Amino acid sequence: MKNVESKLIDYDSYRSKLFILIICSIIFVIVAVPFRYFFPIFNISELRPASALPPVFGMMFGFWGALGAALGNLVFDIIAGYPPIILIIGFIAQFLFGYIPYKLWYSFTIGEKLTKPRLDTVNNLLKFIIVISITALTMTGLLAFLSESMGISDFVSLPTLIFLFNNFDFSMIIGVLIISIANIYGINMYSPKNKETNINPKIFDFSLEIAILIGLSYFLYSIIHGSSEYVLYIGIIFYILTIFFIFKPITRQIINGVQKVTLTEKFIFVFITIGTIMSILTGIEGFYSIQITQEQLLNFWNHVYINMTIIIFIFYISAIGFLWYIEKNITNPIESISNSVNEYTTSRKKIQDSNKIIKKISQYSNKQSESGILAKSFEQMIKDLKVYMEDLEKITAEKEKINTELTIATNIQKSTLPKEFLPSQGKGKFDISAISYPAREVGGDFYDFFFIDNNHIAIVIGDVSGKGIPAALFMMLSKTLIKNEVTYESNPKIIFKNVNNQLSKDNGENMFVTAWMGILEINTGKFVYANAGHNPPLLKTSSQYTPLKSKSNFVLGPIENIEYTQNELLLKKGDKLLLYTDGITEAINEKNEFFGEENLINILNKSNLPIRNLLIKIKDDVDEFSKNLEQFDDITMLILEYKNE
Repeated sequence: MKNVESKLIDYDSYRSKLFILIICSIIFVIVAVPFRYFFPIFNISELRPASALPPVFGMMFGFWGALGAALGNLVFDIIAGYPPIILIIGFIAQFLFGYIPYKLWYSFTIGEKLTKPRLDTVNNLLKFIIVISITALTMTGLLAFLSESMGISDFVSLPTLIFLFNNFDFSMIIGVLIISIANIYGINMYSPKNKETNINPKIFDFSLEIAILIGLSYFLYSIIHGSSEYVLYIGIIFYILTIFFIFKPITRQIINGVQKVTLTEKFIFVFITIGTIMSILTGIEGFYSIQITQEQLLNFWNHVYINMTIIIFIFYISAIGFLWYIEKNITNPIESISNSVNEYTTSRKKIQDSNKIIKKISQYSNKQSESGILAKSFEQMIKDLKVYMEDLEKITAEKEKINTELTIATNIQKSTLPKEFLPSQGKGKFDISAISYPAREVGGDFYDFFFIDNNHIAIVIGDVSGKGIPAALFMMLSKTLIKNEVTYESNPKIIFKNVNNQLSKDNGENMFVTAWMGILEINTGKFVYANAGHNPPLLKTSSQYTPLKSKSNFVLGPIENIEYTQNELLLKKGDKLLLYTDGITEAINEKNEFFGEENLINILNKSNLPIRNLLIKIKDDVDEFSKNLEQFDDITMLILEYKNE
């Protein structure tokens, strides 16, 4: 709502200025007219709640607000039938009544900051009272000089006193509420632009001070000596000095921007609402408690106004004292702590900002009050969070370092596996394809294929116990040892025996690896193989895949001097052999069912895909089977197709 209004009211636009002028005029007339006929005081005045409007309109909307109130007063005076001289002087007086408080508000501060008219602190409430008091005195002086010069009433008289009370009381009863409500509902107020001037602004302040001093001096003079024949000239000087003040340029820096309604502001609004109700009730009680005649009218209104003024003074003196205590000990600490905590929660550099936030809160933590306990709790919380975040930052940095190292390890491990086998490498006699997907960054599965000589190629698959880095290290060691042994030995059973003896030495963690190895004689199709505890591969010899049965033997690694057996078969054209790890068959779904060897065989028997596409299909089917579940184990497959073309 506030942002919308800020866009609607452009104070640099003449249309907006005219709008404010008209609205302020209409409101003034609507409020003023009824009281002319129902609550007259004497010929040229009446009980005027509308007296609260010029100062408020002036403070809220500046020149155009004050002019609107003055124009509304002019329309009202014309309706009332006042003579032209009263119309002119009344117009000027009402404009000054609206414009002086506007200038006064931006002329001084009570506290550290200068804002638009807003009763959000006790200092600003006190400032409002001071501004209204000075304005009421000035306006009373203007009207008193006017009345005495025209022979309507003396400077020191009941009408003068009633003028003062009227201007002050209704500004404190109605004006203060209007300012509060306007801020609570986000009405966009005019913010004056700073102007540079060669004249010292204090000269303008001095002119108003001299005008008030002249008015007070003449007031005292009139009490002692009565009216003076020079009252007209003194009044002119008073007017000139007052008018000179309104030309004061505003040079102070004003804090603009949308501000939330503070807790103190809410307390102040409640108190001034109570004060308004009390003052109105006092006025009503005074109005109906005395029976009067027309000759007693001035004394009657004087009685009503005095009662209201006394109530206002007593209420605001006690309210300011109480609100100051609340502001100092409750609302300011709570709002400051709230702002500090909000600043902390929205900060992107919480560790760096912690000390600054703690410093802000610590000014309240020593107080022996609820706000002090709250501040102490938040202070300790931020300290604990700082320690926690520092530890978390170290852990995160360490984790990032580990992740980086794991990424490097993953790349290293991938680089140790053979690259894609090209069909041309088999020279039309055989083809090989393999894939591996570790469950973590690095895994314990491996595969290998390599030429022993021009007529022999070895294929190997293995699965290390465990997962992660230990399994990856043991996997690389196992793979390297197997490949090295093939350099000296061509029998799989001897190779496994020698590798097992090397792995079992200093194997304090009792790790092991299941492995399956075969050596193909390319020209003849003779295939010699050995199994070290691995699940048997699937062999396709005609149109069906079946497990290649053989003695599985013991795994590699735990115990030395294990004797291994080997088997032999003759591959024919079109035969295929799939080697795989248990990550395929032991994959589970949401029902805790295993994928199993039977599903794998069914996929193979129903597919007539090239071997590379076949491995991808198997992996996709396993993923579909285990959808929504994280991959539990490493998945590795190698397939050999014998062509003998």
